[in-house]
Amino acid sequence: MVDIRPGDNEERPCYIEFELRADEDRNASIEAGMPVYKDVEYAKLTPAGSQGTLVSEKVVTEQLLNEWRNGNRRGDRPIPYYLQAYDAWKQGLEMPVNGSDVRHWPGVTPAQLKTCQEAGIKTVEDLANSNADGIRRLGMGGLALVKKAKIYLENAETNKAAEEISALQIKIETMEELIHTQSEQIAALQDDLETRPSHGKRGRPKKEAA
Repeated sequence: MVDIRPGDNEERPCYIEFELRADEDRNASIEAGMPVYKDVEYAKLTPAGSQGTLVSEKVVTEQLLNEWRNGNRRGDRPIPYYLQAYDAWKQGLEMPVNGSDVRHWPGVTPAQLKTCQEAGIKTVEDLANSNADGIRRLGMGGLALVKKAKIYLENAETNKAAEEISALQIKIETMEELIHTQSEQIAALQDDLETRPSHGKRGRPKKEAA
């Protein structure tokens, strides 16, 4: 079996799925004199665009979870997405997709969606990053589909930046309005103080000279 290192592509790690299997506990079987089984959690890692032909299976252990959480000595960085997917699987929820799910890609046609799924591509980001081999798997129109994905992501990034700029502008305008209001309040207080009559200091009257 091919050993796939999920950290080979830190930005776009492998797709991951989990499965609970009944594996024989050899020591317990020998002791009992009959097959004894235990539940074992497996993680199945598949590179984007491999069409499921390259799958690496790993037993989910506390050490593996710690590597996903903190990285390891081989230089693999933490992969928070795998932890999120594992937690979702444990809770019986649909596992999150690491990026923009092609199933919810605005403007994608049923044929284009089917093409992506058959090619083993689940996200728009992975489609946009397809190499020559990945484009070949997409078949006729694959290059145009990859270009469409890149344009979509570029526009999404532009829209995100525009929204951030708009939100910042609103924040600046709100602060300017607050400063203006506070300045008017300070000016009004100063005017009020200046128009108030001044009073001499109060104290005990001086004694007359004898």
